Amino acid sequence: MSELILHHYDPSPYAEKVRAVLGFKNLEWQSVQIPRMMPKPELMPLTGGYRKTPVLQIGAHVYCDTQMIIRELEARHPAPTLFPDNSQFLGWGTSFWTDKLLFSTSVAIVFGTFGDQMPPEFIKDRAEFSGGGINVEKMKALLPISLQQFAAMMDWAEQGLADDRDYLLGPKASLVDFNLYFNVWFAGRAPAAKEIIESYPKLKAWAARMAAFGNGNITEMSATEALEIAKNDDVSGFQGEIGEEEEHKAGDTVSVIPNDSGRVPVSGTLVTLNRREIAVRHENETVGEVILHFPRAGFVVR
Repeated sequence: MSELILHHYDPSPYAEKVRAVLGFKNLEWQSVQIPRMMPKPELMPLTGGYRKTPVLQIGAHVYCDTQMIIRELEARHPAPTLFPDNSQFLGWGTSFWTDKLLFSTSVAIVFGTFGDQMPPEFIKDRAEFSGGGINVEKMKALLPISLQQFAAMMDWAEQGLADDRDYLLGPKASLVDFNLYFNVWFAGRAPAAKEIIESYPKLKAWAARMAAFGNGNITEMSATEALEIAKNDDVSGFQGEIGEEEEHKAGDTVSVIPNDSGRVPVSGTLVTLNRREIAVRHENETVGEVILHFPRAGFVVR
């Protein structure tokens, strides 16, 4: 049985980013399907209240946010690398464009196209998650502008592929490719966005190469089984690292909060705090102790 357990749901765009990386690395993993919206009673004991999708579980270690998940996958399975030619700056840097600005455009296209078909409770959940940033009527009205912006940004990719390179940085796929790909996968559900993508022959061929990586070797697992695995993993001896420049120290009770959306504070005992990672020890009666890992960039410690 693979140690990698991904808690996700199939239509999740951020989960597709991670699934595509799992396919690129040809990894075996366990799939736990979770609800698309709150409540998520079988996930919350693992995450301490963190509600974003996906979440990677390895025993009682829980990795939150795609940045943290991808960092851990790369550390454990470095070949093939997501950072050919030491492209970490470009990989992590472009993710803050693709996962925020470009993704908000993709969301506006999908909701502007399909919003009338979405259940009211789903719209309400996403509006609460985004801090009120989901307004279907406004997205419908602004759909032509959203499509124009999407086309302009896809034109950047077409220009970048103009010399017939296979991937955005050259002959090898990198995190830069996966950052863009999940938005193309998500926005491409809308017919008008799909038409834009297909109007760029280089981009269309690149997207097909990315899709060909697949999602890895998947085995389904129940949430009950995943919770039992966490419960049986002893992490009492886990020790992290606190950077010398940090004002918090190991053992402090802190809250960790995303700085964009889904701003639900997760409380715990601090075990790691440096320029790349935050980790807290969280305890509840369902699974006992878990170690929750978050990226430093994009999260605030209080």
